[in-house]
Amino acid sequence: MKFCFTKVIVISVCSLLVTFSVQAERSLYGIVAGGYVQNEVENYELDKASYKLGIGYEISPQWYIEGGFQSLGEENASDALPGIDSDIAEFSGLYLSALGKARGQFGELFYRVGAMRVDANIQSVDNLDCGEALCRFDESLMAGVIGAGFDFYVHHTTMMRFEVEYIRGEKDYSASAFYLGLRVNF
Repeated sequence: MKFCFTKVIVISVCSLLVTFSVQAERSLYGIVAGGYVQNEVENYELDKASYKLGIGYEISPQWYIEGGFQSLGEENASDALPGIDSDIAEFSGLYLSALGKARGQFGELFYRVGAMRVDANIQSVDNLDCGEALCRFDESLMAGVIGAGFDFYVHHTTMMRFEVEYIRGEKDYSASAFYLGLRVNF
């Protein structure tokens, strides 16, 4: 009797693990997106190209959780001062967001609410920016993220993502971004 009960428990646990594994594979996705971002912190602005790499998981039929890395723009000194080859501004961040979704015939409409740690590194050589010959701003800032977008079905495992988002954080940091990307479901 004890052997039969143990056998039933082992088979039940294995069945649950196999079911969970199959569900996890269908619910996991990756994002690669490129776009444009406008950053502003204190008295400095940077409008540049941006990219996003992320991974997400469907936690319920109407919710995803997504995390990843965003490059929020970079300006080289050579862009502003020819002959100098070093960064004068770089914004990047790690994010974790919850996405509410509504599935339709052509794709999924979603909204994003989350948090981001933004690394802002500014080294200015322009007297107008900070009133000195050289000033620095090197901070890790906490920020909130809100956004909305649409994942358009291209194939049963591939979607085209259109997204806009707004980021607001410490020290009056703000960013507005638009992304066009590819979502692949695993």
